[in-house]
Amino acid sequence: MLRIKRRGQLVWEDLQLGSGFDVELVYGKDVRVDGGAIGLTDDYDLTPSLARFLMINHDRISERLGHIETTLASYRHHNRNECSTKDRVLTYRFLSCVYDLPKPPTGLTESSLEFERDLRVRNLMTSGKDALLAAYERFVAVSRSEATRWWYIFWVRAWTVVILKTH
Repeated sequence: MLRIKRRGQLVWEDLQLGSGFDVELVYGKDVRVDGGAIGLTDDYDLTPSLARFLMINHDRISERLGHIETTLASYRHHNRNECSTKDRVLTYRFLSCVYDLPKPPTGLTESSLEFERDLRVRNLMTSGKDALLAAYERFVAVSRSEATRWWYIFWVRAWTVVILKTH
């Protein structure tokens, strides 16, 4: 019996799509070997032994292949739709300009109004200029050195604990 032990945890339409797995062959109650017995390597190279094993089991593999391909197509379609929906609300450009590599807030609001389509985001940008400026100034301050980043992380965490305990 061939057993595939999954490591990942991503189930889509009753199919485990999570990354990583180990293969085990069970020959009897006390006889178990890993995938190396059929030529499976850590890099999943197509070795002669693995090619032979796949050829012997071609019919069994083909039976499930259609279901797997259909499920993967459904998963891709879902993710494309989800990304499109998210992009219509908040563009990836916004995320990179404000969060990944923040740019000075000068012109950011006007630029965002040009590219962002969602009215909620546009309103937030026009009403939140002070918050963007404060966030950018904080980013500049903590970007000076690794020591300032650690200092900021420590004090924000310490003050958060103090505030939570007093409320």
